Amino acid sequence: METAPENVTCIRLWDCLLVPLQGDVDDLTAEAALSSVLLRLQQEGCRNVLLDLSGVGTLDSHLCAVLVRLAQSARMMGASTVVSGMRPEIAMTLEAMGVRLRGMNTVATLEEALAELGITRQAETASAEINDDDAFVQRLLA
Repeated sequence: METAPENVTCIRLWDCLLVPLQGDVDDLTAEAALSSVLLRLQQEGCRNVLLDLSGVGTLDSHLCAVLVRLAQSARMMGASTVVSGMRPEIAMTLEAMGVRLRGMNTVATLEEALAELGITRQAETASAEINDDDAFVQRLLA
């Protein structure tokens, strides 16, 4: 059985693979991330990929191309891709280069990415339900 490359972190969270990229991602690491994520999708049957770029120093054209290939390949395997943590300077660079991150949704934070996939903190959900119930009772009593 083939194994994932050791230098790329893929963390399984329920049916998601979280891939936190860090530092300046060179071409070999980018290709390893592509192979690793796709292999893990196949092995584990995850339905979502979360690429967190908050720790990435720079995003060059090769890494952009790899990320687009990753999202398109993941989609062919039945998984969606969400990108989080893109800093303003990286977004401006991508826009200036005319790069379109086709096939993936982008959000500001990892927490937003998880929420987009329906994964939220239990305390927030319970608190919202209590507030909704209180409001409902108040309307009934009014």
